[in-house]
Amino acid sequence: MQLPKITIITPSLNQGQYIEHTITSILKQNYPNLEYIIIDGGSTDNTVDIIKQYAGKINYWVSETDNGQAHAINKGLKIATGDIVNWINSDDFLEPGALMAIADQYNSNPNGEVFCGYTHCFWEDTGKTSHIYRMGLKKNPTDTLLNIEMNQPGTFYKSEIIQKLGGVNESLRYVFDNELWMRYLCHFGQANVVCMNETLAHFRQHGNSKSFGEGFNAFNKEQQNILQQLCLQTQLPEVLQKYVDRDTKTHHYTSQNWNFKHLNIPKFHGYFAHKYMVTLFNDGLIQESKEAFKAAVKSGYLKLNRKTIGLFFNLYLKNFYKSRTMEITE
Repeated sequence: MQLPKITIITPSLNQGQYIEHTITSILKQNYPNLEYIIIDGGSTDNTVDIIKQYAGKINYWVSETDNGQAHAINKGLKIATGDIVNWINSDDFLEPGALMAIADQYNSNPNGEVFCGYTHCFWEDTGKTSHIYRMGLKKNPTDTLLNIEMNQPGTFYKSEIIQKLGGVNESLRYVFDNELWMRYLCHFGQANVVCMNETLAHFRQHGNSKSFGEGFNAFNKEQQNILQQLCLQTQLPEVLQKYVDRDTKTHHYTSQNWNFKHLNIPKFHGYFAHKYMVTLFNDGLIQESKEAFKAAVKSGYLKLNRKTIGLFFNLYLKNFYKSRTMEITE
């Protein structure tokens, strides 16, 4: 069996206490067709000394000032020559046998474009498992995009797909992995996503990591800004766009034009219609609320609960019952 070339990129900055574990977890895969690249952002701790210890087994490494994690990853992608690529951050590590499992799936699924395994998340201070998860796929790409469950360490892309997508978006600090996945879903759909049963990676949760040290609020702000830009590019009705803009914090995200081949735009808009249909009603925009209610029904996002039933009554039945009462009274 011919093994595909797998490129692993490790972006790094001052993670000297963890990076050796990352490096050895990759090298000890003993995968015969590995390309390993480390892009360090000019660390001032012992990171570079550790990298030098393994320099003979690393295909390329550099330590120089960069513009952040996404920039470091793109620098690595420009060098990468593998058939498959992923980045493993300098505080995470691979499960033994992960690369061979990826290679098996690559050879077994010639149409496969993205290969998703499980990631084990654990607390650094206790060693206890937080959760184990895999990239979430819903019934269709639009539902998957709107209910995003990101699992970057356990998700490997064909390199040609990453190149077509143009790498990761450097204007994002936190959710460039989400944005890459969302662009993939819109452009390519999800028919060629291969879901695996193996655990491929381990994600270390500690106080100095962006995911926890800086809080989920920062991640959510960037994610909302991406959705805001998608609404603009797909021409969400202006009355709904105003609410999306109102609820989105200003951010530095710079979006290129997306390929929406596999995005169901009416369904996508229906999500926001459902989100704001009650707000429209409460703001006195009755006709607009009716249109949003209809769009939510058509999209399939409408759920029967007290809020939606109450809105339906106020939009369509309240005046009827008032008129019936008047007839009886008179």
